[in-house]
Amino acid sequence: MPTATVRGHEIHYRTDGDEGPPIVMVHGVPTNSSQWEPIQDLLSPYFQTYAIDLIGMGKSDKPLDDWEYSWENDSHIIAELMDEWGHDSMIVAGDDWGGGIALDFAARYPDKTDICVAVDPVAYDNWPVAEIESIGRLAFVDDEEEFRKAVADFPMKLVQTLRTMVHDPSNFRGGAVKEDVPTARTTHDLRKLREPYETVDYAAGGSQLNGDAGYGSPKLDAIRALALRGASLDPDWMLDVPYEDITAPTMLLWGLQDIMMDSAIRFRFRYDITNAPVRIQPLQEAGHLALVDQPHLGADAIIDFVTEHQGADVLADRYMGFPEIL
Repeated sequence: MPTATVRGHEIHYRTDGDEGPPIVMVHGVPTNSSQWEPIQDLLSPYFQTYAIDLIGMGKSDKPLDDWEYSWENDSHIIAELMDEWGHDSMIVAGDDWGGGIALDFAARYPDKTDICVAVDPVAYDNWPVAEIESIGRLAFVDDEEEFRKAVADFPMKLVQTLRTMVHDPSNFRGGAVKEDVPTARTTHDLRKLREPYETVDYAAGGSQLNGDAGYGSPKLDAIRALALRGASLDPDWMLDVPYEDITAPTMLLWGLQDIMMDSAIRFRFRYDITNAPVRIQPLQEAGHLALVDQPHLGADAIIDFVTEHQGADVLADRYMGFPEIL
């Protein structure tokens, strides 16, 4: 993965696609940029795509001191990444916390936002979410040995949380799948989402009992960084976003089977984003991580929204639909 140094910290990102409108994708919590891989695969023939690992997550640096985990700082990092990539402005897309960050960015940097796409964003008073709030409480365990004990079951809780964030848990698979095995319904490898927080090299062999296993060992600094992010979230961030400052066309994609966010709040954006066109688009059979459940419908909606506002000619190639949803 390529990296950029921003504000003294190394930020990792994935890029795919050489032509077309540039789009930056922001993941949620507790995931990483790999969450966007299926969408990048679908959009890269038409867009220049960038999917970042938020600071403290994925492969990006994980500062535990002298850093404030806030949407404001996340937005500043995205703005500086755009400069690093040579783009004056970009399409900004995010889901979950990333959706909240995308909206914050669009309000904070209207001149750098061409279009905003927020997928089931954390917004308004839809906080706390118990699953992430419990992770945040780990930030108050200072003793190293006590912290190690407290995170002993973290991998199980992580997987359970991820599976509640989708409508169809079979869209997550446990590990690598052979190339000749169809995987149309298993679009995400859970190991890629677990790897930042624990060792997952099962091929290395060994056993936990003997202490030589290539798997099952928690990465304590990564879990601490996640806990700091979880504990830092202030509901005022969501309630005080100046949505009226957003001037870029904005689309809200919402999984109708989202059990974490109240789906009714999507309608509030139509009244609060007063200086930009707003589309509210529901996705059937989709949970909180709606694009995990419905990657083709989500990618199709993004392409349709972009061409509605920028014209079909901006795409790097002609889009004639995805066979999976025709």
